[in-house]
Amino acid sequence: MAGHVKPISRLPRWTRWGWALALLLAVVPIPVVSRLEERDRFCISCHTAPEVTYYDRAQQALAGAEPTLDLSSDHYVAAGPFRCIDCHRGDSGPVHRATTLALGARDALIFIAGQADQTIEKTDIEAPDLLTAGCVRCHTESLLVVGFENHFHNKLPDAYAAWQAGGVLTAPPDFPNADVSALERYDTTVRCLDCHRAHTHVEGAEFTGYLDLENVTLPSCVRCHQDVGHGPLELVAP
Repeated sequence: MAGHVKPISRLPRWTRWGWALALLLAVVPIPVVSRLEERDRFCISCHTAPEVTYYDRAQQALAGAEPTLDLSSDHYVAAGPFRCIDCHRGDSGPVHRATTLALGARDALIFIAGQADQTIEKTDIEAPDLLTAGCVRCHTESLLVVGFENHFHNKLPDAYAAWQAGGVLTAPPDFPNADVSALERYDTTVRCLDCHRAHTHVEGAEFTGYLDLENVTLPSCVRCHQDVGHGPLELVAP
């Protein structure tokens, strides 16, 4: 129909983010937003039940409560001074900076509209490239340890990209003479967050590095094996 305009909800995701970013920049200058995003309490001020829960878990961990209830909260204890934005800003480059600002603007609109998802244990991963870049920014060394015992890291596309960008390959401690000359590229859709869920609380997960082996990690292993055409397609938790 001539002159028909699509509702905003039906526009492509990046178009919606673009409008959200434009609205944000029209109201609040980037330097102000960037400064505010450094504060966790600002982040939760425009969020609802889930984000407040994640913040409370982190504060409990900082206060010495045990066990730490999820991977995100463990970062607050193990990684020194830590904030929400440390994972949610990606690589801090211009593309990820624009994506972060657009997501923030969109979330603000969702909050104002009263349509926030109140599910605490979320399983959907939004903006995986942004979040994965946040993981890689701090954990590149873990990706670049060669050898089969670390194949679930060093065969990821992000490991290959980190090596191509100048990352240094290292031998595992128990095999110091391992070949550290190159990594092979594998085409798989599996990323860091497919195994490491930051905000999911699973009883006893603190003993497995906050991995939900049965429901999350092993299915991701199988998917990677399917993608590359090699490796077992049936795995069970020990």
